[in-house]
Order: sequence, then C-alpha cells, then structure tokens
Amino acid sequence: METYPHSDSCDVAFRAYVGCRTTALRRARGRGLEVFDVSSAGKWTHRWTVPAGHNPSFLIIDEARGVLHCVHGDGSEVSSFKIDVDGRLFGLGTRATGGTNPVHLAQSAGNRWVLVANYAAGSVASLPVEENGSIGPMAHLLELPAKAGPHKTQQQGAHPHQIVLHPSGRWLLVPDKGADAVHTLALDEDTGALQLIATLEVAPGSGPRHLVFRSDGAVAWVVLELSSQVLTARFDAATGRLEPVRRTTTVPDSFVGENTGAGIVLPRDECQLFVSNRGHGSVVCYEVDATDGALSSPTWTRALGAVPRFITPLPGTNALCVANEDADSIVRVSGPSQVEPLTSTGSPVCVAFTHSSKEITS
Repeated sequence: METYPHSDSCDVAFRAYVGCRTTALRRARGRGLEVFDVSSAGKWTHRWTVPAGHNPSFLIIDEARGVLHCVHGDGSEVSSFKIDVDGRLFGLGTRATGGTNPVHLAQSAGNRWVLVANYAAGSVASLPVEENGSIGPMAHLLELPAKAGPHKTQQQGAHPHQIVLHPSGRWLLVPDKGADAVHTLALDEDTGALQLIATLEVAPGSGPRHLVFRSDGAVAWVVLELSSQVLTARFDAATGRLEPVRRTTTVPDSFVGENTGAGIVLPRDECQLFVSNRGHGSVVCYEVDATDGALSSPTWTRALGAVPRFITPLPGTNALCVANEDADSIVRVSGPSQVEPLTSTGSPVCVAFTHSSKEITS
C-alpha cells in the first residue's frame, strides 16, 4: 500500500474512495482503490493506493460497520475492506457472486444483505453481511428472464446493470439493459431469497441502465443507455409495478455522433435531475416538475472528458462529482459551463464518500 503526504487531518471534511479499472482488456490505467482526503475547502489530497485485484469498480460503503464493499468488473467476485480511522483499507475477504461481470451492488433495507447484479450472467445474487462487516457465502441466485434485445453486441441476453432500493425498503428495482426491461424484485430479509415480482418492458433497443426514485417513491427516472433517453415513470408501491409516462432525450437535437447514457442523480432538493452522456461528453441538467416529475429546460455542461461514466452528489453541496474514465480525471460540475478539476487518477469509474475520520467506526 502506497502512502502520500496529506493535509492536516483536522481539516478533513470527508474521504473519497475511487474504484478504478485496472486491466489490459479494458485498456485501463488504474492501480486499484484510491483514497483521498477532502478538505472543508474542497481540496482533494491523495492518501492511499490500495491494490484490490482486477477492476475494483463499483463501491458501496457501510458506515455503520466502517466497511467498504466493491465488485470486480469482468470477474465473478465481490470484496470487503475494513476502513481504518485514517482512511486506510484492510481486506476482509472475497466472495463469489455466482455469475460473471458483477457491475453493481446495494445493501438491503435491513442492512443484512449485499445484493449484486451479475451483468454478463444475467443474474442477481444475495450474500449475507457478517457481524464484522465481511460478506458470507452466497445465499440465493436469481436468474432473470433470458430475453435478448435487438442490439447485437450489447443485448445478447439479460444484462442487469443496477440494483436500487425503493424508498419504502420493500422493493428492489433492477434495470436490465440486455432485455429492455426494468424488473421489480422482493427480498426475504430472513433468508436472502429473491423473487421476481413484476417487469416493465420498454421499447426494443432502449437499454435501461440506471434509475433513481423521488424521495416519496412515487416517481422514477430511468436512463435508457442505448437510445440516449431518460424515461419518466410512475411507481405503484402496493404492487411494485412501474408505469411509463414519457421519454426525454439526453443529448441536444443538433448532436451528431455516437452516445450512450450513463449515470443519473436527483439532488436532495429534487428540483433538478442530472444525467451523464458518454460520447457527447456532457452532463445534462433538467428542471423537474414537483407534481408529476416531468422534465424540461435541459442544459448541457461539458465534463472535460468523453466518457463521464459516473456521477454522484458532492457531500454538503449542490454540485456533482463526475468520474471521467477516459480522461483519468474527477471533476466538479456546479452549474452550466461551471466545471472544476478536482483530481487525477487512472480510469476512475465510481466514487463513494465517508464523513471525517472521527465519524468512521474503528
């Protein structure tokens, strides 16, 4: 583990953990998991490089237990790390996910299970969280319907790309890029058993990738990766069913070229919605109607890279943190044409935050 000089720890507002692609197959330049201190003034200072196997990509942090979990893209495993008081990571073990290319993971409502989306295998796995925060052997594997879409290379079967917990905690929503569908699952918190409850089928070739709920759970927005659109939908919390309402493009009408939609963020005030565009190299911001969730008045901000794969809110601000995989950069987007470089690191694909070191469980 490499160490680097850092700023006064008393000024650490929060820490940033960056998952990076590392393999030659991905033409990646990452070295593992990267750890940064972020000051109250917003300055990022590199602290640690943690070798973590191939493509430690999507991350979640269990702050109650002081643990970070990550999936290994293109592989078949998920790993856990204990977060020390100074931000260092110490391995707690690795578990098989029951399928290939795990791309996303989430915690259950009761925080007893980690759920993993196996993109290439078309399945969702549940794995128990042990008392020390490590992950136990897989409890259940749910194979999604093996439907293929019209895109010959991107839709060869079910390809779940994300797992999102409904605000009620009752449902798990799974955008399925390969099958042009969004599935609703139920989890048995006692046994880890997963059940397919409902499926919304969208237009062929759309490629649902990620989604976000309004805080009341009544409205969802789904990024349609392959058609460069965002779908607004109503959600019935009693039945677990999504109902499509309208589609909105994520790129300007004047844009000519290839693009895929990627990340989606609804800030806490829920007045705006953000979607990142890979190809157009932008983040689009929509105004959100407070009643029905309709999107309007799009504005585009260049993200200083052609592949802004991941976006997330910057803690304590109304700005976005954007990970540019191709440009090896992480930037701040705070408004139309307001972009500020934050740091550089190889092939970043996910950023997760904790509070200051004094608030992390040791």
